[in-house]
Amino acid sequence: MTALRFKELQLQGDAAARGYQHGSALKAEIAQALAYYKALFNLPSSALLAQVRHYRQAIMDFKPAYMDEIAAIALGAEQSVDDIVMLNARSEILNNLSVAECTTVYNQATGLLAQNWDWSKTLEPLVVVLHIEQEQGPRITTLTEPGILAKVGMNSAGLAVSLNILKSSARLQGLPVHIFLRAVLECTSLDQVRALLATVAVGKASHVLVADGHGDFLSIEFAGDKHYLLNSDHHGLLIHTNHYLAEAALNEQAAFPSTYERYQRAHEILSYDRSDKGVQSVLLDQSQGLNSICRAYSPSALANFGEVGTVFSVLMKPAKKTISIRPGCKTDTPFYQLQL
Repeated sequence: MTALRFKELQLQGDAAARGYQHGSALKAEIAQALAYYKALFNLPSSALLAQVRHYRQAIMDFKPAYMDEIAAIALGAEQSVDDIVMLNARSEILNNLSVAECTTVYNQATGLLAQNWDWSKTLEPLVVVLHIEQEQGPRITTLTEPGILAKVGMNSAGLAVSLNILKSSARLQGLPVHIFLRAVLECTSLDQVRALLATVAVGKASHVLVADGHGDFLSIEFAGDKHYLLNSDHHGLLIHTNHYLAEAALNEQAAFPSTYERYQRAHEILSYDRSDKGVQSVLLDQSQGLNSICRAYSPSALANFGEVGTVFSVLMKPAKKTISIRPGCKTDTPFYQLQL
């Protein structure tokens, strides 16, 4: 039975202290995540190690303190440093994996950033909420996978961030997107995020939306060696699933399953209710069967993936610094709220 709340972990101190707390507290969960992803990668160990070593250097070049944190996670979890780097770069290693993914809605009028994360049922009991107290910088709350520095979340400066995975025909060799998300959550303004983009925009295939407490936002599509900034529609809404909106030609590869159906269904629901209640009803919609925005767990066609469905739903209000979370894909499971 799905737990009503995800496990929460308080991390404090310098990078090494926080990493060791993370690794030791989530030792079993990290081991399970590693076993899952290694089976899913299905790569020769030499090829996988070559990729991991590349990302390890990219992280070190970007911010050595992140490698300090990763190394301490490995120490606490009794795993290799390369294995923890592998977890943090798993999106880039899995580039072009064809499985149903995320739906994001941003309502600029009310400042609500909402997302479903669709992935493997195996990962749901492993999801953790990290509360990160840095020695300098804002406090961070992020829903993430064990061993991964950040994913979806918000900080005490009132910046919230969401993620949609995309595809790229290019080999993705830039800073891993989950490391980028952590860096975003250490920013205190959208101007700082813009400056970050100037240094690490290449080498990813993702959509990242960053919203502040004043109704401003950055919606960024990463497409290998390029990136694009998106605007909201004339109603102040921005909907994103798992295909590119800036350049249709980027979708020439086989699209993620249900991405167009989910995108169209979200627009349909919000065409008659653009309130926060309407946005929440988007996240809970199960009207399209296996193409639904809120997808019930069902077997994946991919080897080793297991069942796929909505792992969590999240509603973030940067102006109020609140995050509301609903584990799993059952629409009668209530949201619970965290106050930053």
